[in-house]
Amino acid sequence: MIRKLLWVLAALVVVPAAIAVFLRANGTIIPGLGTPGLSPAFAQAAAAGDSLELAQKAYTRCRLLRGKAKSGCYEEVLLTLVKERKIRVAIGTLARIGALDGEVRRLGHDYSHIIGINAWRPGEDLASAYEQCTELYQSGCYHGVIQVYLTAKGATAESVPELCNSIPSTRDILFLRFQCVHGLGHGMVMLNKAHLPKALAGCDLLPSAWDRDSCYGGAFMEFILAGRGQSHGEHAAHVVEELAAADSAAGGGGGTAHAHEPAADEHADHEMPSDTFAIRRPGDLLYPCNALGDKYQRACYAMQAGIMVESVGLDFARVAEGCNQAPELWIPTCYQGIGTYVSGATVQDPADAITECNKGRLEYQPWCYIGVVKNFIDVTARPADGLEFCGRIGHEASRVACYVAVGEQVSVLQTWMEDRAKFCDTVVADGQAACRFGAGLTDDVPRGLLRPDWFRRPVN
Repeated sequence: MIRKLLWVLAALVVVPAAIAVFLRANGTIIPGLGTPGLSPAFAQAAAAGDSLELAQKAYTRCRLLRGKAKSGCYEEVLLTLVKERKIRVAIGTLARIGALDGEVRRLGHDYSHIIGINAWRPGEDLASAYEQCTELYQSGCYHGVIQVYLTAKGATAESVPELCNSIPSTRDILFLRFQCVHGLGHGMVMLNKAHLPKALAGCDLLPSAWDRDSCYGGAFMEFILAGRGQSHGEHAAHVVEELAAADSAAGGGGGTAHAHEPAADEHADHEMPSDTFAIRRPGDLLYPCNALGDKYQRACYAMQAGIMVESVGLDFARVAEGCNQAPELWIPTCYQGIGTYVSGATVQDPADAITECNKGRLEYQPWCYIGVVKNFIDVTARPADGLEFCGRIGHEASRVACYVAVGEQVSVLQTWMEDRAKFCDTVVADGQAACRFGAGLTDDVPRGLLRPDWFRRPVN
């Protein structure tokens, strides 16, 4: 009996140890046993640009870790590629890791931001770095490039309007221009240490209404992240300081410009905001929108659901109740923001997203569906990814609004009218007319569309 017990105890010790040895030999990090360096096989896959093999090795290496340890493990792999100037390989690897690990898909925007923040180096051409990014995970790489550039160069009344114009592709492709000016908004909040009115004043330096509104959206998104301690600002600053120190040690004379907010006389007709601005007002579900001027309301309420979930959690019925308290004009916009968060919270699952959107007031549900489908498409930049979702919606007004939103996304992603028409011709039933209206191919309002005046705002 004692001998059998000893054999059992030995097995309980030896078998796990053997498994740990096997896993470690295959490159898996065992919590508590140290972190081995990346293997020669990883270097070979990197040299070959084999993102499939790199992703598999990254997943094998990091799969037993949790929380920050796991994200740090994946970041090490991705940033090793970026430091070797293999930006596209890093993005491809991230996409394939996301297919293996649902947690990476959920946090994909953060990982792509970090790739972008490390993709540009002081002294390098901004356009070259920017145009190596892709639309993966809501185009976070593009935003990261702009963030780190602003951190290094600062912002002035002269530089802000010209920054995106300095990137050739953003002058011709509306989708890429949006990512640039949206990234500017992120960067403005970082530069101004989460002082939202000062950041928005920086966006006001942009000459067109469309650019300004897109910049405001990025600023509100970064303001939300800053309030949660999730901003990439410190990471961007650290990257710039690290690269500047390396440049100095190597005898370079480039240096790094100090970031600064626009001086008072640079604003002309803009009133300078106060020196303090609370990052949150506990219990106030409509802050900061209710503390800002009229011109910022649409962009603010489009993001306000992100602050509401901090108070009520991912209870979208309660978030909808919060949106119902907004000024009547902005309730639809607030519901669209709910849809954006529903998409992320359900990891783009159509059935779950429909269940969550149905928790709001019926007359505003169409805008929740708009937020969902636009986010579906933002993740991949493929409009077809939204069609299945729209087709599942039973409520006619919501289904038609969903197809209009798909058309709007097509109008951003496709410059030429014939390409928009070719896509919308693939849409079935009542969705085709709605897609064509959203894509700007016709002025005929599709049957069942509520508030058509809310769609197809002019780009000027």
